[in-house]
Amino acid sequence: MKFKIVLFSGILLFFLGVISFIFWQQELKYIQPTPKPANLVKIEIGDSISIPEFDFTSQKIFIHFYNYSCPCSRFNIKEFQSLVRKYSGQVNFIAVLQTTKEDEGAVKEFKEKYNLGIPILEDPKGKIAKTLGVYSTPQAVVLDENKIFYKGNYNKARFCLSSNTKFADLALNALVNQHEPPEFPELATIAYGCELPSNSLQTDSKIISLFNF
Repeated sequence: MKFKIVLFSGILLFFLGVISFIFWQQELKYIQPTPKPANLVKIEIGDSISIPEFDFTSQKIFIHFYNYSCPCSRFNIKEFQSLVRKYSGQVNFIAVLQTTKEDEGAVKEFKEKYNLGIPILEDPKGKIAKTLGVYSTPQAVVLDENKIFYKGNYNKARFCLSSNTKFADLALNALVNQHEPPEFPELATIAYGCELPSNSLQTDSKIISLFNF
């Protein structure tokens, strides 16, 4: 009898552990702030941006950072699509993907699946993200004549259901109406979601270096 109780308790604990792990992987860790990388470049509203490989001068630009392996990015894509449709012709939209040789099909898959008709930039080493101070996804950066107009979250949650906290949409609305950048609460700028692959690689390399005596 005692053996059955112990066995049942063990099985129950195992399944509770599995459920807890799944909950952490799929939900809990994404509502925690994303850890900031040690080499994070601090970017403020109004800062001028220069990326030699890309000409962002004298344009209203919305830069969307997408990670195809991140569930938060996948949940967020409908919100991004709606912004592209809403502000098409007024704002130039760009999607940035951090692809590597192992996932070369990511760009093709993104084009075929979402068919947004916008430029897609590959940023395997995270140069664009680093220059703009972005280290997680989903994140958005709005540029006005090469200066930061907005940098932060789309909404307070990854499902983008709250109309009062559609930060990216509100920023675009201010931009196209030639208003000053909106003053948002801190919730708009604290990064949530998934680390960008380039940051994960940096973290992995640091961990590996600890064992290189």
